[in-house]
Amino acid sequence: MVRESVFRGIGIYIRNVFLGVWSIAGSCFTAVPYLFRLGELRKEVTEGYPDPVSSKTADDLPPRSRGLLFNDIDRCSGCRDCEKICPAQCIKIDCEPGSEASKVWVSVFDIDFSKCVFCGLCTEVCLPSSLVHTRQYEGAAYSLKDLVASFGRGQLTPEQRAKWAAMRKLSEDGEGVSL
Repeated sequence: MVRESVFRGIGIYIRNVFLGVWSIAGSCFTAVPYLFRLGELRKEVTEGYPDPVSSKTADDLPPRSRGLLFNDIDRCSGCRDCEKICPAQCIKIDCEPGSEASKVWVSVFDIDFSKCVFCGLCTEVCLPSSLVHTRQYEGAAYSLKDLVASFGRGQLTPEQRAKWAAMRKLSEDGEGVSL
């Protein structure tokens, strides 16, 4: 009984070694034609970039491809939903009160593409649809600061801030009187 289990163990070991060698040989037989460019496998699979002959254009991309983000600041409401939902925290928004009580001045709207994972959550949650993915996919830069896209309108001057505060106060007082 002991001899039977020893021979059985040796048989299983030899079978496993044979299957391992067979697997390695099969991998080599698959890779060798590519290595020596034999037969129809001479065609290169990897393309150099940029290749002027077959370079991709925006029209060559799939319809739902996610390129770099763009924000139409005129449509942006400053709600910060995109900043809240971003898993990489690559969007930074600063807002100030606008000329009217219902308006918001988006002074800073920065997207750091070095952090962005192009998940598309920010574009889905954007109610005014001001934040969209473009079809631009080339975003290489030499420094990290070049990967930050700024779409904000800029900081308000103290004079403009005071002027708008006075306008808001006048409109609030005017509404209170008419009621």
